[in-house]
Amino acid sequence: MSDRDSLLAQIGADVVRFQDASTGFDEAARAVLALGRADMACLARLHFEGSVPLDRLAESLGPARGELGTAVERLELAGYARRTPGGAGGGERLELTEHARRWVETLWGPLQADGFHLLAPLPVEELRVIARFLSAALAVQEQHASRVRALLEIPGTTRTTRLRGGLSPAALRRVQLFVEANLGRPLHLQDLAQRSGLSPFHFARAFKQSMGVTPHAFVQQRRVERARELLRTSDRSLGEVALETGFSSQSHFTTVFRRVTGLTPSVVRRGGR
Repeated sequence: MSDRDSLLAQIGADVVRFQDASTGFDEAARAVLALGRADMACLARLHFEGSVPLDRLAESLGPARGELGTAVERLELAGYARRTPGGAGGGERLELTEHARRWVETLWGPLQADGFHLLAPLPVEELRVIARFLSAALAVQEQHASRVRALLEIPGTTRTTRLRGGLSPAALRRVQLFVEANLGRPLHLQDLAQRSGLSPFHFARAFKQSMGVTPHAFVQQRRVERARELLRTSDRSLGEVALETGFSSQSHFTTVFRRVTGLTPSVVRRGGR
């Protein structure tokens, strides 16, 4: 693997970890504020835009826009938002209360300050590169969000899988992508279960129903396949391949590899199947 390929792989893995950390932060903030996801989307829109017409607030929720009425009601009951007259244009508007603004500053203020601190030393040209990349990445993310949402339109797929007791196609894909991006580090059942939205116990049972193997066996298979690829395409030592694919030691790597493939890593490196 070239330095460029290694760097791209590292960036890909870091993007996944950044998304997970961002989601973790949002979930913690949501728990502190005792709000749902739709409520948080409305709160964010109000924070950045100020007073927003109710008929435009639904845009913040995307596919969950049907939850607008409930979200607005919860924000009002919690004292985070209030309705205001729409003025000459008609229609009510919604705005944050001072109580909500204090919470926003408490929760997100330090994060924003640290972000600015990270960017402050960078020259303008580097900031422009980052800005262009983020803009392009956002477009890619939105494109693929639409593609994934379209899977919900496939009649009966998710419903049938649920009836069989397995994972939904979307949840299974989230788990598979997470595994692929993190083969080089320890992967625990809890990590995988979080991507499915299930408890570890129910996730393990549903995963085996969908894939025919346990989550642990699946991770081992994927590590062996990645190792097999590295053995054939790189000159890394067996120890380096073992560590890069998440095995604790070369001996552990050899044991698992032989159990899964029937061959030793050395035989595969020499051209064996």
